[in-house]
Amino acid sequence: TSVSGTCVDKAGNQGAASFGFKYDATAPIAAATPARQPNANGWYNAPLDVAFTATDVTSTVDSCDAAKRYSGPDTQSATVAGSCRDKAGNSGSSSFALKYDATAPAVSAAPSRIPDGNGWYTSPLSVSFAATDATSTVASCDAPQSYSGPDSGSATVSGSCTDRAGNTGVR
Repeated sequence: TSVSGTCVDKAGNQGAASFGFKYDATAPIAAATPARQPNANGWYNAPLDVAFTATDVTSTVDSCDAAKRYSGPDTQSATVAGSCRDKAGNSGSSSFALKYDATAPAVSAAPSRIPDGNGWYTSPLSVSFAATDATSTVASCDAPQSYSGPDSGSATVSGSCTDRAGNTGVR
């Protein structure tokens, strides 16, 4: 763009001048884009890269922050922020909000009854599973498992629980 003006001296002589320049006082429009989408419940459970891009119609984009990685801590509300600059030196920023839980739920197993004698079971029993998860909460646990043999001094019954972020704990 340019600005023009004229001047007149006392003798009535007139002179004109113009000054051409580039002007951009508007920050670029920045965007933060995750490398992948969250699970069906809206959670991420593994490190996530977030890239930053921008548009600027006047002086064009000069640079943007490099992609940033989020890998914890587990939280219901994290933010990854970055910025971009245009060739005029204006800066625009953007952020990406996410829920992150990379920790499996703590699973516990509970027998349906107490042992028959001295820590031994002499008839069938059922073992149920429960869990706790401080961040994304528990989504599901395996159904109770029954055990009726074979005879063993070290029998085990296993089950698992999954949290809303898709992490699975086993007991």
